[in-house]
Amino acid sequence: MNSEERIIPTHASSFFSISRDGEFHQLLQYDYYDPDEYYSRLERDDFLEEIRKLWLNMQNYLEEETNKVNGVMVYPKVEFCDIQFRGRPQNPFIIWTITFKGDFQIGLNKYETKTDEEELEYDCYVIWQFPEKTKKILKVDTKLYYDIFGNRIVLWGEKGMKIGGFERIHFELV
Repeated sequence: MNSEERIIPTHASSFFSISRDGEFHQLLQYDYYDPDEYYSRLERDDFLEEIRKLWLNMQNYLEEETNKVNGVMVYPKVEFCDIQFRGRPQNPFIIWTITFKGDFQIGLNKYETKTDEEELEYDCYVIWQFPEKTKKILKVDTKLYYDIFGNRIVLWGEKGMKIGGFERIHFELV
C-alpha cells in the first residue's frame, strides 16, 4: 500500500450560507489522518497538481448530483480548493468552496438534491444558515440527524450511517 492509499478520512464538516437573492455558498472540509505525511512531503508542483486533482474530483462528484431550487436545476461549482494542516503534518484537511444560485420568491421555497446513497466512513457535521428574513424552515427530509434553530439547520451523522438519496429542505421567506 502506498502512502497516498494510507490516508484515512476522520471527519467532514460543511457550512452553507444562503443569501436573500438565492446564492448558496458552501464551505466543505474533510479532515484526514496521514501517517506517512504524504501531503506535507509533496514538492510545490506535485502539491499544486494534487489540489488540481482534488478540485476536479469534487467538481465531477457535484456534476453527478441533481440539485434543484424551486424545481429548477442548479449547478454547483467548485470555486476554490486547498490542503492545510491542523498543527501536525499527519493531520491534513482539504477545503473546498462551492457556489450555486437559484431564484427565490416570497413565501415557500424548496431546495432538493438527489445523490447516491452511501455509508459514512466518518462522523460529519453540517450547518445551513438561511437568510435573516426566513420566517420558518417548514420541512427537512434527510437521513442525517438534525435540529432547527430559527433560520439555521444543524445536521450531523455518525460513522456507519447510510446517507444520501433524495433530500429536501422547504423554507418560507417573508
